[in-house]
Amino acid sequence: MNNKYLLIIFARLVNKDKETKERPLCTENFVDNSKRNCFVLFDWLFLKTFFQLPNVKQKSLLMIFVLLFLSGCEISRQTKAQVTQIIAVQKDQVVTCQDEINRCALLSPYETVWKETLIDKKNQAQILNIGMEALAVRLHLIRAAKKSIDIQSFIWVNDDAGHLVIKELLMAAKRGVQVRVIIDQLFSMGNSHFVAEISALHKNLSFRVYNPVLGEAHTSPFDYFSALACCLAAMNKRMHNKVFVVDGQYGMVGGRNYQSRYYDWDQSFNYKDRDVLAIGPEVTQMVSSFNSFWNSEYVVPSEYLIDVARRILNGKASDHDWQAPPDDKTQIVLAWALDNNRIQERWINDLIKVERLEFYSDPHDKPFNKESRKNSEHLTKKINEIIKGTHSKLLLQTPYLVFTKKARKIFKKLRKDNPNYKLVVSTNSLASTDAYYVYAISFKYKRFYLKELGMSVHEFRPRPADWQSMFVPDQISEETRFGMHSKSFVVDDYYAMIGSHNFDPRSDYLNTEAGFIIESKAFAKALTDDIERDTLNHNSWLVAAKEQIPFFSDISGAFATLSRKLPFFDIWPFRYATSYELKPDHQPVTFGHPDFYQNYEAVGNFPGMDLPLKQIQTIIISAFGGFAEPVM
Repeated sequence: MNNKYLLIIFARLVNKDKETKERPLCTENFVDNSKRNCFVLFDWLFLKTFFQLPNVKQKSLLMIFVLLFLSGCEISRQTKAQVTQIIAVQKDQVVTCQDEINRCALLSPYETVWKETLIDKKNQAQILNIGMEALAVRLHLIRAAKKSIDIQSFIWVNDDAGHLVIKELLMAAKRGVQVRVIIDQLFSMGNSHFVAEISALHKNLSFRVYNPVLGEAHTSPFDYFSALACCLAAMNKRMHNKVFVVDGQYGMVGGRNYQSRYYDWDQSFNYKDRDVLAIGPEVTQMVSSFNSFWNSEYVVPSEYLIDVARRILNGKASDHDWQAPPDDKTQIVLAWALDNNRIQERWINDLIKVERLEFYSDPHDKPFNKESRKNSEHLTKKINEIIKGTHSKLLLQTPYLVFTKKARKIFKKLRKDNPNYKLVVSTNSLASTDAYYVYAISFKYKRFYLKELGMSVHEFRPRPADWQSMFVPDQISEETRFGMHSKSFVVDDYYAMIGSHNFDPRSDYLNTEAGFIIESKAFAKALTDDIERDTLNHNSWLVAAKEQIPFFSDISGAFATLSRKLPFFDIWPFRYATSYELKPDHQPVTFGHPDFYQNYEAVGNFPGMDLPLKQIQTIIISAFGGFAEPVM
């Protein structure tokens, strides 16, 4: 057997540069020879060697070498210096505004509100439910920025909405505003040409990336599956924060990323989501949190990603026309953003002066450091504290109804200590969800949620009857499907939370999250009204127990409970619950009311679904996918 290629790969893996401690194959090689890609060379060597090896043991050894190589690949200090030098020349240095105090900013009605908060030291908060309005508020505040704009996002896609926001940020940078953006890499951009371009747009505009997989902006299928094999634990640790801060005065958190489907701009699928805009002294805490992420070892300047650096060095970045005229829908949202009378009437008047508002963000190292997760005052800990203190009612909205064991214990104790408290949950149906595999896990726990925790579960319809008031109808077709994406709760009509936390295992342990905890009866009522509208019969299906058959239902329930507790297999076929909708001309009643089964009609486990394959997949995952619950 000829082991030449295996020896070459092994030698390159173990022969690290003594000064930089980095692997030369992945750094200097692609720099010194700009026509050569280290991954192309490496993939060719790997494939040639892999198929020449005669037995499984040797092939497995080679895979280990490959995964070690991929997991440690990063550009060298020399390459960083070259990239920094190039983009310093490429970046636009011109500042168009000579007013160094106001930076030619748009005069905003929100400025008056900010000054008011300085006097009375009371934060004010505004709920943003409609996607296109949430985009317009962002654009308005970008135009009104005088000093700084800081943004964190889990997803940033270069579609119409994502592109528009970057264009507006570039305009602010040209006025002299310092703009910083942190994006989680896993589901963002995906195009190293484009990332190379935005990395060199302007001296006042900077992008950084959280925990990039294999040190790249774009993850190829080969690299992705290699990362799954070698580095799943590290790959799973993500920044899920959605934070928007302007001048340390205005701060926004919620569920929205930067993608058209979060702002009513997608013809096929749009999210019903929620943000909250806060104005006041607490916003400075958001800046401190952002700074800790910005300077974190887990955050990498976008120009230092391997594939992006290669594009910059080779002069192969994309070249967009950032002065192109706006299309029709962009003109509409910009008109909203620039109309101060409209802003005053529709948004400023919705601001609520709250008794208390606190910003909570997980520390930047929470996913990587158990001690940090345990000892810091992070969002999950605060959420658990507030929910534990529930007396009369908990209203919760989440796209994914998958709770951790700890959360299930909290709910169980609440029910034991206070049997009469109301627990109402608004979530997705299989027909509305964007993640059927996660829904499958919640399907597994329906009996536990309903019978043992006493939840009233309402699953969002893919086409709610009130969709025209929930979204902007002009941008949506009759075929558009809708899904729930907001993450909020209200406790005892006083405590409220809006943020990025999904109340699931990922949010508790694997992601960083951010949100506002707000104490205010008025704010709690506004949030309650919106969530309760989502739970109405014409907008959601009610999940409840099937009519019980004497003796058989008890036996079936015992087996179902046993099956659910198995770590991997939940194979009992008879389900405790199903979905219901109110019969025409009947009055809504709660489950347990004597007239419930007379007033409601059972519509099956998966109403609104015309894809049998997805239903079958959901059942299979629910039965056999329990092992994946901690990473859902």
